[in-house]
Amino acid sequence: MKVISPLDQDPGLKKPQVSGNLFAIGSMVLWAAGFPAAEALLETWHPISLIFARLVLTLLVLYPVWIWTENKKRFSKEIWVTGLSIGFVGFGVGTVLLLFGQWYTNPVTVALVSTTTPIMATVIEVIKRQRTMTLTFTLGLLASVIGGCIAVSAQISVDLGFGLFLSILACFLFAWASDASISKLPELSTLARTTITFSGAFLFSGILLVIFWFVTGVSFPKIISAHDTGNLLVYSILAMAISQVFFLSSVARIGIALTSIHMNIAPFYVMFFVVLSGGSWEINVVIGATLVALGVAIAQRKSVR
Repeated sequence: MKVISPLDQDPGLKKPQVSGNLFAIGSMVLWAAGFPAAEALLETWHPISLIFARLVLTLLVLYPVWIWTENKKRFSKEIWVTGLSIGFVGFGVGTVLLLFGQWYTNPVTVALVSTTTPIMATVIEVIKRQRTMTLTFTLGLLASVIGGCIAVSAQISVDLGFGLFLSILACFLFAWASDASISKLPELSTLARTTITFSGAFLFSGILLVIFWFVTGVSFPKIISAHDTGNLLVYSILAMAISQVFFLSSVARIGIALTSIHMNIAPFYVMFFVVLSGGSWEINVVIGATLVALGVAIAQRKSVR
């Protein structure tokens, strides 16, 4: 019997398309808020220690809420093994691959690769026979990818090679893990799926931190300012914990392919937060975001194959 948490009590279940898109938008807005926070944190934090600290704070929020809302329900060992494995490989390995993909290339290359995530998600759904390709969906998908590329086109600089391969593999793992969280753990609530899979990612980040500590001596900052604390809370709780709950809620309603299309509008939300901090608007981001939004609408219209 499936467990239902307050986050799953969707008043729009009769219209899952509407609620699914709202969850996707909310997820992307919160996810985008983490980019300026991460940029500030990386000035004093090592990436590996930052990933570990982010997951610690995320789980410190998720576990109490999960226990409180679902009455300490126990799950079988099989469920835990499955959930931890998905998180370990998909979200744990995927996060680190994306990090090293950026290290070998540059942020723009990673951003461009990320625009192909909807394509990878679509491939997953087609292979699993969860989606039949239609003309409107294909047009919407292409519009979203083109829009995503336009949004990050101000400083085009694509580095080919090993880093590009790592970035592509990371995006595929994210898409696979998000879909597997729903399909392989159908009896769990969204909150439970998020908590268990992120626990797997935490295990991987912990192992990696120990390895880096022995090899390179990586550690945490000796002094953490109030400003860094605020950024860390935004980066962990808003941009990871709540954002992922919303993201999986969207996947459960409209599928990983349609949910992933929303990712290509994230540069617009990032720019919005940058503007709030005193930055300026970029016309290419506005045009790209508009095209992605149009692609989202087109992809969800009914069409012949």
